[in-house]
Amino acid sequence: MSILYSISIRFYAVAIRLASLWNPKAKQWINGRKNWQENLKNALSEKKNIHWFHCASLGEFEQARPLIEKIKSEKPDTPILVSFFSPSGYEQRKNYELADYVCYLPLDTKFNAKTFISSINISKVYFVKYEVWPNFFRELKTQNIPFYLISATFREGQIYFKSTGRWFKKLLELPTQIFVQDKASMEVLKKHNIDSFLAGDTRYDRVFMAAKKATTNKIIEDFCRGKFTLIVGSSWEKEEEIVLQAFYNSDEFFKVVFAPHDISESHIKGILSKIKQDTKYIRYSEVKEGVNLQDFDMLILDNIGLLSNAYQYGSVAFIGGGFTNALHNILEPATFGLPVFYGSNHKKFPEAKDMHMNGGSFEVHDYLDFEMKLELIMESEEVLAHKTKKNKEFIQSRIGATGIIYLKTIDS
Repeated sequence: MSILYSISIRFYAVAIRLASLWNPKAKQWINGRKNWQENLKNALSEKKNIHWFHCASLGEFEQARPLIEKIKSEKPDTPILVSFFSPSGYEQRKNYELADYVCYLPLDTKFNAKTFISSINISKVYFVKYEVWPNFFRELKTQNIPFYLISATFREGQIYFKSTGRWFKKLLELPTQIFVQDKASMEVLKKHNIDSFLAGDTRYDRVFMAAKKATTNKIIEDFCRGKFTLIVGSSWEKEEEIVLQAFYNSDEFFKVVFAPHDISESHIKGILSKIKQDTKYIRYSEVKEGVNLQDFDMLILDNIGLLSNAYQYGSVAFIGGGFTNALHNILEPATFGLPVFYGSNHKKFPEAKDMHMNGGSFEVHDYLDFEMKLELIMESEEVLAHKTKKNKEFIQSRIGATGIIYLKTIDS
């Protein structure tokens, strides 16, 4: 299996190189890894006691971030290395202020793993959620460097637990400690004789802290003021179509803030093309002084970094990705007490099931289902208040994972 894995990794490298000829993201992936050995040594060769965090992309980084911030607040001299696999994570956090160096993870070959780990003085390593890399894991074990899998989730049906996946399951025996998000993950691992520790999900700490530090946005505040407002966060085309259909068919009036996952000009124009001519809308980037935002029905956030602060002004939120099992962050709106809508295909995201069972969210199957549930909450202040209360309690009852992991890995 080790040989097959090595072959597959090399095939992947070839495929990425071919794709980079026409795909911008693949090109970033290739260019970002050029001269990685030299760049890593230049940045960190003089540093001692480095704490390395590896994240697949931006979502996993948000899970690592509370622990990084905790370490830097308690032990400010600790050097922090952050690595990404995906360009979407690296490009947005390459200048992260608490990191001494941010880089791409080189391809998981034996040579790369040994070279990367031996090049600098690494003290502890944190892999986030799903990041299991065989050669890096084995090299860390060989060099006796403590490493942890944090905010991890597991479920039956994953490759580790199939009859053909014994080689992969053995990888889960290598980390110094696995910290899981929920009891279901812990039970799955226990069933397969793998130890873990139930710490929870660090994202709850992250969104709770972020909400307390939320900044004022006068444009969004003025647009939403006094009106029932639906925040459509990290949306894909499916959510946008459902919301527009509901807007035009519902007997109840509501305002809409679109914050699409893809803010490319082509996607923004795609949204605008579906808005009827008699609907007053405005793009965030085109708001000028003196414009009365109360006159508009829809606001399109076409800038990065606005969504997390926008939730404080909304009434409810509809989060994208739930129709393709790629659900985006539903915890950010819940922190502000917003009832949350999302598609019903979310088996990889235990927080969606937990929030629904707690009573603070709505699973959406199709347009008619969304319209019915949205009108239910618009017509009843009691339902809105109940779900608001439930979501605030939901977030507050789950904070604390960061402190647990810190105590068991740093202060242990």
